[in-house]
Amino acid sequence: MPAVDLLGYLAGAFLLLMASMKSKAHMRMCNMAGNICFIAYGYLAGVMPVLMLNVAVMALHLYRIIQEHQHRQV
Repeated sequence: MPAVDLLGYLAGAFLLLMASMKSKAHMRMCNMAGNICFIAYGYLAGVMPVLMLNVAVMALHLYRIIQEHQHRQV
């Protein structure tokens, strides 16, 4: 098995782990770890749809984290 495939499996494992979590913050962090793995996988394997989708999802997660953090400060 090519080493790049391990990144894909690791990303999938993070998504499975995310599905088992109850805390929204922990779910976002776990999903972002999966996004990072999928971004690396997409780049190294040359699978641009995987890379672009996960960049977009990660950007949304970061936006929501910032939004929630700002809301708590008010």
